Order: sequence, then structure tokens, then C-alpha cells
Amino acid sequence: MVILLVIFSQNALSKEIFQIEKIAKYLTKDNPYVYTALGQQYIDEARVQTAKGVFDTKLSSKYDKKDYPVSEGEFFDLTLAKPIENGTEFLMGYRKAEGTQEYNNIKTGDEGEFRIGIKVPVFALLNDMNFRKYSVGTASLAAVQSKFEAENNLRNLYASVFVSYYTLLYYHELVKLEKTLLNRAKKRYHFTQKRVHSGNLPKVALLESKQQIINRKQRLLMTENSYHNAFQIFLKYLNVRKHNFNSKYNLPSLPLLRKNTMLLQTALDRALSKRPDLKVLKYKKMKLDLKSDLNALSQYPDFSVSVYGVHDVKYGNGAKIAFNFDFPLERRGYEGKKVEIQRGITQLEEKQHRLELDLRANLTNLLYSLDVLSQNINNVQEEIGLVEKLEEVENKKYRLGLSNLFQVNQREMYTLEVKQKQLEYYLNALRIQQDIKREMGELFTF
Repeated sequence: MVILLVIFSQNALSKEIFQIEKIAKYLTKDNPYVYTALGQQYIDEARVQTAKGVFDTKLSSKYDKKDYPVSEGEFFDLTLAKPIENGTEFLMGYRKAEGTQEYNNIKTGDEGEFRIGIKVPVFALLNDMNFRKYSVGTASLAAVQSKFEAENNLRNLYASVFVSYYTLLYYHELVKLEKTLLNRAKKRYHFTQKRVHSGNLPKVALLESKQQIINRKQRLLMTENSYHNAFQIFLKYLNVRKHNFNSKYNLPSLPLLRKNTMLLQTALDRALSKRPDLKVLKYKKMKLDLKSDLNALSQYPDFSVSVYGVHDVKYGNGAKIAFNFDFPLERRGYEGKKVEIQRGITQLEEKQHRLELDLRANLTNLLYSLDVLSQNINNVQEEIGLVEKLEEVENKKYRLGLSNLFQVNQREMYTLEVKQKQLEYYLNALRIQQDIKREMGELFTF
């Protein structure tokens, strides 16, 4: 027996106290809840690289050979094209044409010709905007937007994990209170049994004492069930099995309320500067601004100038200038997209305004509730001292035969209720503190 106690004591001492800082060990990218919160960010970051593919250098080639009844010909073309951010495209290549070419009037010497050229979209260049630049810019803004969306997901996830942790500690404390209450009833049963056997109490007192034990066992079972459920909810966030957790850690007591007075305006200013969901709206607006810049090109003709220089190995040098002009006579697409974008921007601005109104209201209510709870925690501390003294007096009266089990039970139950009320105050205060941090947009530090 002694050996078992020594082993049990050593095992208990080897365990760590699972303080809130240890949660960080489990909230890593390997955690499915964390990865789910961050996953879209990784995808959008990869899409930036994909979007930059529009500026990749491309090598194209073409070979045609025909042998028709009245004509024959052979054509070979190898071209290197390099687009750059301002919309301009550079071309370099080699080609050789023999015989009749029905799709163009190209003719080269026997050794072919080399060419170099540039294609300039005039209005795109003047407005510093083109579809390639828009694609990369949108992808880059989406990646930053996704980063803040991930922060917002983590903000909500951490808040849920911390509240789950505090809820677990709350039920852990409740189980201890219920066990203490049950043990007192068991001790009182033995005391009552002796009094009944000595004739100082009627037999019905023993029945009452037994009934109290049964009632408190039921209470303990219900509380242990709530404790088990809270434990499972917390462990799912950590992605840990209960037996693994219990083999390494002991749970601490529910922490006391930390004094933290903060002015509403200070909290609001911090929230406006840190809230990731507000930053998400900012980048959504930037994407719409970029789309507006691209749409602005629609009011101009699609006008490009191409200049090519060639060097034929046999015939010498030459040049070619081409003008391409495309302009819709009706501009419903441009006008419609312009209105669509403007209304989208207005919607984002109003959503931001609404979030700021909600933010002020929520912080006002949370800070006021925290102040009320702080006052009630001080009041309940004083109340606990009073009910414990009254309970002690009632137990002394019972041992002297001046009270009964009903009165003792009432006193003990009321003491339990007051202590439970204290724990609820602490739990609610801790929840509100986490809600304040969440509203302020703080990524929780451990």
C-alpha cells in the first residue's frame, strides 16, 4: 500500500500544471483548426505566383508544308515573346518561307530572316494599366486580404479556445465543491448513525442523512458529466486525447480576475487600428479601385502600334509598322461596369461604418459588464465569509442537538450556491475579457 502511494505521489508530482500559456504548443499549423483558419491564405499566396505567369517569356514555333496541285510552299517560324508590366511586348524570332503562302505575303531568302519587334498598347501605356498588370495586382491584393482574413479566423478561434479552457476550469472547480459536499454528508451519516444508536436521535434522522447522500451523489454525477463535456470540447481544439492529456498535465484553479481598467476610447482606437476584418474591407476596396482603373481603359479605343525590324540573310534589312484600332460604338459595358464598381465601393464603405458602430456598442457593453462583475466579485467574497460562518454555527448546533439535518443541509447548499456564484462571476469576467480582446482585434498572446 505504501509503495502504491509513493508511486502515485511521484506520478502526480511529475505532471505539469496546464496553464493557459501551454495552449500555444498545440495551436500550430499541424492543428486542423489552425490550418483551416490559415489554409486560404496559403492558396492565395500561391496564386500570386500563378498570376505572374502572364509575364513569362514564351517560345512559340510554327511549321507548315503544303504541296497543292497548283502551288507548293514551306514555312517555319520560331518566335520568343516577352511581355512586361506596362503592357508592352517584345518579340525576337527567326523565320523562313519558300513558295506561295496563302495566309500572308511573307517571302524570305534561302537562309531565312531574323526579326525583332515591339508591340505597344497606346492607351494602356498612357493610363499605366493593362489586363496583365491588373491580374497580378488583384492576386497580390487578394493574398494580403487573405492574410488578414486568416488573422480574423485565428482571432475567433483563439477566443473560442480560451473560453473553452476557462469553462473547463470552472467545471473542474465545481466538481471539487460537489465532492466536498458529498464527503461532508458521508461523515455526517456516521455521526448521525452513532447518535441514533445511542438513542439521542430518532431513526428517521438516519433516513434523512442517507437521502442527503443520494441527492449529493446525483448532483456530483451531473456536474461530472458537464465537466466531461467541457473537457472534450477543449481537447478537440488541442487535437489531443484525454488519456494523453491526463498523463502529462494537471489542471489549475480558475484564475482570479485581473484588474484591467481601460477607457472606451482607448479600446476603440486600438480596435480600429488592429481589427483584421476592417483591414479586409480596405483591401477589398483596393481591388475594386484596381478594377475601376482597368475598366477605365474601355472608354478608349483598343489602339496598339507594332514596329518590327527584319534582317534577311540574303536580301538585307527591312521594317514593318502596324496599327490596330478597335473601338465599340456603344459603351454600355463600360458604363455598366463603372456603376457596378461604384456601388460595390459604397457597399464596402457602409459595411465598414456598420462594423464601427457595432464595435463601439459592443465595447461599451463589455466594459460596463466587466465593471459590474468586478463589483459583484468583491461583494460575493464578503458573502462567502458570512455563509461559511453561518454554516459552521449550524453544524455546531446540530452536534449539540439544537438543530436538524434539514437546517444543516440548507446552510451547506446555500454555501455551495454562493461559491458557485463566485465561480460563475470569475468565468463570466474571463469570458468578457476575451471578448474585449477579440473585439479589439488582438491576436492573443500567451
